[in-house]
Amino acid sequence: MEQQLREHLMEGEQLLWSGRPEAFETLDKTNKSSIITGLVIKLLVTIGLLVVYVISARDNSVPIKPGVIVAILALAAVALANPFLIARRLRRKTVYGLTDKRVLRSGVFDQAIPYERIRSAELRTDEDGHTSLLCGPRSAGLKPRKWRGEAEASFIDNRDEPEAARVIFYAIPVSEEVKGLLKQYLPIK
Repeated sequence: MEQQLREHLMEGEQLLWSGRPEAFETLDKTNKSSIITGLVIKLLVTIGLLVVYVISARDNSVPIKPGVIVAILALAAVALANPFLIARRLRRKTVYGLTDKRVLRSGVFDQAIPYERIRSAELRTDEDGHTSLLCGPRSAGLKPRKWRGEAEASFIDNRDEPEAARVIFYAIPVSEEVKGLLKQYLPIK
């Protein structure tokens, strides 16, 4: 696990802590209703697109092309699977790290943000007892049901901006050691 992060260290940089997201259920209390609502909406949109396509083709006396139907169904399948794929990637591929200079994430995308670019940070706990590190103005107002998806897409870093916009460590194991490191290097509320 640490090796993934060590490959991205700068010269002289020291890895102080590394960890993976804690074990979590994909359909836990925090996320279940939003995932199910999203699935229902995606199914309804897919059915609506198929109905509109078939009616439009018939009204215009155009043959129905199976490729269009397959494309709509393929896009729907990806959209429906997305919440489960995000959870799987967080469990299997994501590794977080704290160094003496930056926060790191290794996984689908490997990224690092220097501490001086993180001007706000807080530890927040969801309904299921998972504590996440939320840094930057775009993560501060997020509801807990958004943390998981945003953690995978996080580390939004406009290098032109003085502050990193969104950095999220989802469901990190928070020990006294980790709290101490976070308070030492980040402006934790």
